[in-house]
Amino acid sequence: MDNPIETEKTVEHTNISLIYSYTEYRIKLANDSINVLNTKLSSVLGFSATSIVFSINLPNQAFIPNPSYSYLCYSCLIIKIAVCVFLAVTIFICVKGLIPKSLGAMTPPEILMNEYYYDTDENCKLVITKTWIEALKEFEMLRDEKAKIANIAITALCGAALLAACSIILASILSML
Repeated sequence: MDNPIETEKTVEHTNISLIYSYTEYRIKLANDSINVLNTKLSSVLGFSATSIVFSINLPNQAFIPNPSYSYLCYSCLIIKIAVCVFLAVTIFICVKGLIPKSLGAMTPPEILMNEYYYDTDENCKLVITKTWIEALKEFEMLRDEKAKIANIAITALCGAALLAACSIILASILSML
């Protein structure tokens, strides 16, 4: 009579289900971060484009009746041009950040159906997880790149806002002279 313990198959324990779930979660987090960054870039883009219209109303020159201060009048025009340049740079940076990029090689379902249909669930999860890990690296690189672009765009927009405020303050002070 056979020993029942000997006839049972020894199943190797792996953590592939845990790794699969964790990798899937990390891809979702990276994708959500990319979507949030795209939303931020779109908002900065829209605000910058709108701000260019309002920059038209910035003073070109201060209203100074005394001609000896006339060289100060052009500083408002220079600041106005700088504001427009900062806004244009912000728009360019945002558009660059929003350009779609192809990402990560995922295992095509056709390959899973054709080559792994009769394999164990663990083996299929292993194949999928291996390709997800590579895709995750690409998602995280894209997320980090978009974060840098968003920071630069927001900084440029803040620079434009500060320059616009300086232009208004300078024009107000000079008009009092």
